[in-house]
Amino acid sequence: MKKLILGVALMLSVATFAQKDELKTLKKLYSRENLNEKDIALYKSTITSLESIASEKSDKVYLNFYKGMLPLIEIMSLGDKVTPADQMRVFNPKALDDLSNSLVATIDFEKESGKQIYTKDIEETLSWFKPMLSQFAFQLNSNSKFKEGSELFYNIYKLDKNDGSNLENAAILAVQAQDYVQAEKYYREFFNSDYINKHINYFAINKASGQEESFPSRESRMKSIGLGIHEKPREEKLSVKKPEISKTIAVLSFQNGNIEQAKKDYKLAKELNPDDIEVLSNEANVYYQSNDLVSYEKLVKELILKDPTNASLHFNIGYLSLSEDQKIVDELNKNTSNNKLYNELMEKRKAIFRNALPHFEKSYSLDSSNDNTKQLLRLTYEVLGMKDKAATIK
Repeated sequence: MKKLILGVALMLSVATFAQKDELKTLKKLYSRENLNEKDIALYKSTITSLESIASEKSDKVYLNFYKGMLPLIEIMSLGDKVTPADQMRVFNPKALDDLSNSLVATIDFEKESGKQIYTKDIEETLSWFKPMLSQFAFQLNSNSKFKEGSELFYNIYKLDKNDGSNLENAAILAVQAQDYVQAEKYYREFFNSDYINKHINYFAINKASGQEESFPSRESRMKSIGLGIHEKPREEKLSVKKPEISKTIAVLSFQNGNIEQAKKDYKLAKELNPDDIEVLSNEANVYYQSNDLVSYEKLVKELILKDPTNASLHFNIGYLSLSEDQKIVDELNKNTSNNKLYNELMEKRKAIFRNALPHFEKSYSLDSSNDNTKQLLRLTYEVLGMKDKAATIK
């Protein structure tokens, strides 16, 4: 028994030393300015070896760091010989996703552990790598490669969440790519981000051109004003975008078929856009599509109060009032021999048409050219025995 325990302890010790050796090799290779083909091959084989034995959190973090950096190291090793095909190996979504995830995880781990081994190196790399990625992302947009551009902008955002403009660009391009599920995800993240809730845009007028220009910070604007280049400073909180973004999120959740979520989203959008007729109209449509006609009617009446001269709103209320008509007609046809029930059903039918009449008349007075309005107003007059009035609707 004692030998078995010693044997296990020895095996663990060997594995630990081996693991440290793998990390030492990768660290040594990573620290070199330029790697040749032989170095790259060793780098790759060492990663493969480490993958099978890494068990501690720190080992896994640094394994993923070295692995994520591999495509970038390969390109740097090519120097002036790098080709567009080589660049695409770095700029493909999977490689960028691995890279951004590994860099963020490494920075977070080193912040948590208090030992900053690669944090400064990562920050220095990002200082030149992010602008390169941004340029490529804008190029993808110019070439109408919206899905690829959206994915790239999102990966850039993950590398630096202080700059939420990349997240907004990712959301915008996802919509252009008609990837509405991803667009909804990005817009929700943007809506809840510190960037939109806390960021301030800085503006000032260029004295020479008379045009208002933006600045990356208050300090840079103050410097320009101090030099006499700009004047009339203005600030704008980015949170002013939240009402418009809330509308977009509501549209997307409905587009993606999540009716219950869309109802919640439109409730918020309405709170942030209390006077927006489009929001209220779209919200009413959500309830109509979900067959919640009580809520739909309530919202349309709300709309009429806000926009009393909208003929279609009055028509919609009138049309909704007739929602039971087909059911009553079917019952009438079944009970032609039962005079008492037939007369009761006929009175019930007249009652719903009397309720619809003022709405159809109002709609007709606002827009007498609409064929649907004319058809239903004429029918309403006929059902109510108002033949003379029915004849005037041409």
